[in-house]
Amino acid sequence: MALYQGESVSENNNNVGLGGLFDLSFEKFITPSVVKIIYILVIVMAGLMWLFAMIAGLNNGFGGFVGGFLFGGLAFLIMILIYRVFLELTMILFRINDNTEKMANKP
Repeated sequence: MALYQGESVSENNNNVGLGGLFDLSFEKFITPSVVKIIYILVIVMAGLMWLFAMIAGLNNGFGGFVGGFLFGGLAFLIMILIYRVFLELTMILFRINDNTEKMANKP
């Protein structure tokens, strides 16, 4: 699924798989194919952080739990936002590369 309409991250970079890890010429990029996995891992880790904040707050009573819920939730949202922007900026760099290649290959 594309983030923006009309985009394409190099057709030759789709479904690179583990073979891309051993491509010593760096002609194929593995980042576009693992960005979704990285983002899912970030969401899971942020959710666990939030859960641990609530559990740690329970040691201080119900007020600590509420504080862990509120501030842990805020930290969850900020962490997701920061990583989402970082991953989008990374993908923008790959799109710039694709568009530059297309411009260079025009007659």
